[in-house]
Order: sequence, then structure tokens, then C-alpha cells
Amino acid sequence: MTVLELKNVEREPGAIYYIRRYKAVASLKLPTEIVDSEIEFCIEMGPFGNKEIDISLLNQPNYPALPITQALKEFILKLDDNGTLPI
Repeated sequence: MTVLELKNVEREPGAIYYIRRYKAVASLKLPTEIVDSEIEFCIEMGPFGNKEIDISLLNQPNYPALPITQALKEFILKLDDNGTLPI
């Protein structure tokens, strides 16, 4: 299972500067097919610079959720480190 891309990434406005909330469509390559799944995720910056990512799958594909969320967290963290997520 791999994450191919995040499409239509939109940041939701918020008043707390260390929490960023997003909506997107994740394109996932499963063993049998390629699926688009709507997700919401939140990146919270900790006091020591660590980032915590929470993910909600809005429409669950026919695959276990744990590997999907782990792969999405790694993918989102790479996007955020590269600065490609909307600010």
C-alpha cells in the first residue's frame, strides 16, 4: 500500500497558530486497485518542535485503516518538511 498523491488540499482557517487543519483527497495504491479517499488531517506543532499528525478517513476503502494512516502520516510529514502544503 502506497500513497500516490494528495489532491485538492485545502487549509481550514483557524485561530490557534500551532494547529493547522486540512481537507484533501488521497490517492492510494492498494494491492488490487487505485482508490481516491477523502481525508481530513491536523498537524499540531509541539513545544519542542515535534509534529503530531491526526488523520480522519471520511470514506474508508476496503483495506485495513492502520497501514493507510501510517503511510499517510509519513507522506504528509514529507510534504510539510518540503514546504509544499498550503500555509
